[in-house]
Amino acid sequence: MDRRTLLAAAGAGLAGLSGCGSAGPSDEPTSTPATDTPAATATAASTETPEPTVTPPKRRYQPQLLDVALVSEWAAPGDLEANRVDAVRRGQPAVVAFRYRLRVPEGTINLKEGIDISNADGLVVRRNRERDRTVDSAGLYTWEDAVTLRTDDWPLGELTASVAIGELQLHRTSDQMSVSFELTSG
Repeated sequence: MDRRTLLAAAGAGLAGLSGCGSAGPSDEPTSTPATDTPAATATAASTETPEPTVTPPKRRYQPQLLDVALVSEWAAPGDLEANRVDAVRRGQPAVVAFRYRLRVPEGTINLKEGIDISNADGLVVRRNRERDRTVDSAGLYTWEDAVTLRTDDWPLGELTASVAIGELQLHRTSDQMSVSFELTSG
C-alpha cells in the first residue's frame, strides 16, 4: 500500500469517527454569531504533519564558514574576535582570520583554504594553502585559522577579502564569505 492510499484510508476512518462521543442530537437549534471574517475551513493537507527536512548528502558534509575578519594579529583560536580591525596600512601585513566547521570521518582530512583579495577593479591577489587536519573520531569539528598577506603593492582604498574552504577527498567546497577593509597610506 502506498502512502497516498494509506492517508486516504486513515482520513476516511477519521471522518467516520466524527461525532462519536457526543451526547446525541440536541433539540436546541445552534447558531453561529455573525462576524466580519469568513470561517476557516479545514483541509486534509493542513491536518498532515510535515515531514522533517533532510539535508541532502551533498550539503551535509560541505565545509561551512562561520566568520571571516581582518585582524591585527593571529596566534590562536579566539584571536579572530579579540583582534578584529577594519583597516591596515600599506606595507604592513594583512592578516585574514576565518573560522569554519565541517563533519569529518575518523582519520585525516585534506583541506584547501583559499583567499581572494579584490577591489572595484578586480582581483588584487589570490592565495591558496593546503592543510591536513587529523581527528581521533568522526564528528563535527570547528577550526579557526589565519593567512598573512603582504600589502606592499596593493592599491589603496577599500578592499574585500573573500574566503572559501575546500575538502579535497569528497570534493566539497564551502560557500564563500567576505569581509571589507581599508588599505591606507602610512
